[in-house]
Amino acid sequence: MIDPERADAIAMEVATEGTYRVFTAFRKAGFTRREALELTKIQLAASLSTAYRTYRRPT
Repeated sequence: MIDPERADAIAMEVATEGTYRVFTAFRKAGFTRREALELTKIQLAASLSTAYRTYRRPT
């Protein structure tokens, strides 16, 4: 049986690592901390929007 708490913990860890990598890449590219955070939020929102459109069930 699927343990929803374990699945959630794994998904959260992977999402956190990915978000940190994006943020770090922006910082290494020379963006300020504030700019990198804003760009990371934009990227995350775009990614979630794309995933929603891709995986939602047709109604």
